[in-house]
Amino acid sequence: MPVYAAGRTDVGLVRSNNEDRFLIAGDLGLALVADGMGGAACGEVAAQMTVDCIAELLSAPSPNGSVSALEAAITEANRRVWLHARQTHECNGMGTTIVAACWRGPRLAIANVGDSRAYLLRQDQLTQLSYDQSLVNELRHNLGLTDDQIKRYANRNVLTQAIGTAENVTIRTNEIDFVPGDVVILCSDGLHGIVDDEEILEILSQPVVLEIQVTRLIEAAKRAGGNDNITIAVIRND
Repeated sequence: MPVYAAGRTDVGLVRSNNEDRFLIAGDLGLALVADGMGGAACGEVAAQMTVDCIAELLSAPSPNGSVSALEAAITEANRRVWLHARQTHECNGMGTTIVAACWRGPRLAIANVGDSRAYLLRQDQLTQLSYDQSLVNELRHNLGLTDDQIKRYANRNVLTQAIGTAENVTIRTNEIDFVPGDVVILCSDGLHGIVDDEEILEILSQPVVLEIQVTRLIEAAKRAGGNDNITIAVIRND
């Protein structure tokens, strides 16, 4: 079961600094996307600390399943970032989202904090595997707001959970069969926040190598304004 992955991060067209980070570690069956935020240069510090911590803890064999191992690694990343923010004045208030994919044989585990997303493309259908921990998504579920109402909502980017902003964090998880033909995409809101799912589906369905798909997705985000950092990792099970 060969699994291929490709990723890239881009500063976009508006921001002067890239606070996103990503990792693809095929030997570990691991891919990560983090979208840092808050305080001087500390958004990228939070994102890099989180990526490094998860990779470190998942590099050793674990008796736990992938979901349990991911949850434990993200919990420890939150502890480290939260402590660093408390101990470093200029980083007070820093944090990051994280979305992680871990594949072991025929199973794939997803975990996320914040609003960076994971999607599954299977048989020409794009399905979101992650859960947006954002104010507008909670309003969608609790008050039944429509997509059009959400697009007009002033505080649409407010997160309800993020790594490092509180001592404890709620992690959303999912686990699926990972079958030949599946494509999984991890991305920051620099992509999914401005490019419609239909266009993401169209680009992921093109019969080209993953690196070209990643480039075309970034180009689509830039055509739509490129007002945030754009980070993408694509994983394909052949």
